Amino acid sequence: MPNPVALCIEDCYPAHEGLRFLRCVAGSGPEFRLLLASDGRVLWRDEPCEAPVFCRLFVTGDERLGVIRDPGMPSGARVTRASRRVELETGRPVILVDGDYLAHPGRCYRIHLHGAAAGAAEPRYLQPGASGTAADEPARHTWARLAAAGVIAVTTLAGAGCPREQNVNEQSRVLTAAPPPVTAPVPEPPVTEPEKKTEPIETRFHPPDVAN
Repeated sequence: MPNPVALCIEDCYPAHEGLRFLRCVAGSGPEFRLLLASDGRVLWRDEPCEAPVFCRLFVTGDERLGVIRDPGMPSGARVTRASRRVELETGRPVILVDGDYLAHPGRCYRIHLHGAAAGAAEPRYLQPGASGTAADEPARHTWARLAAAGVIAVTTLAGAGCPREQNVNEQSRVLTAAPPPVTAPVPEPPVTEPEKKTEPIETRFHPPDVAN
């Protein structure tokens, strides 16, 4: 079995700054299952979600980080690298490198690779300036805590399709409100990547052999 990979998933347009950087471990078995949902969550293992799920992150047999659109997942996810862009097709993994952008309707992320990981770990958000247990709580608890406190809300997507942080007094919806529809626009990456990253985006024509 390939070694797991440690990574951070950066939300380029987070609903709240506390949700910008998510520490994850990707691997090849069900204990590493990572799914990107339309409401901005990265689901781990069998975490329930009513929002559409667009793609799955995993580690290939040659220990590369890949992303795949499984059967039944809606279209709209894509990988961007410099001036290149690849739309995810069902059952055809795309290999990610450090700094790639991964986007789907309503969300845009940047992938930061940190090397081999010791084992499976539940995703956790990096909380700048945080102290106490909240600084190392599971991501699902962070979402629930911020939503219950009325700290964040997801606004209607417009223009580039980017959520924004709101003042508590402005809010009419909390984070647990209905996710953006599958027809929401796919946000563009916020910056231009270095020109030196010119290697083509690798798409493989067969899904991974390891079970989801």
